[in-house]
Amino acid sequence: MGRPPKSEEDKRTVQVNIRLTEEENRQLNEQAEGSGLSPANWIRHKVFTGRFPAIKVSPIEGKLYRELHYIGNNLNQAVKQLHTGRLDVRYEGILNSLLRLKYEILSKLLK
Repeated sequence: MGRPPKSEEDKRTVQVNIRLTEEENRQLNEQAEGSGLSPANWIRHKVFTGRFPAIKVSPIEGKLYRELHYIGNNLNQAVKQLHTGRLDVRYEGILNSLLRLKYEILSKLLK
């Protein structure tokens, strides 16, 4: 069974051409891919709504993000224990290194 035909008013017949630099084209393609849209539909959404289309995160990235969030919560609890004196001060350097690593991973994941 094929797609039902569009009415004449719903057909897109006007074409608009723009020129982009290689860098602009790369950025457009990345944004469109991240949103699950074609570059043309991404531009159309941005132009007519004034907002950037929502970025869709793959299920694997979502699971990774949630796991990092859980790890971050545990690290924050450990740092709180350290600051209240319930955890040995020798762990401070390790916890700070782990927190920096967590933020570095998150920043690379969310690029």
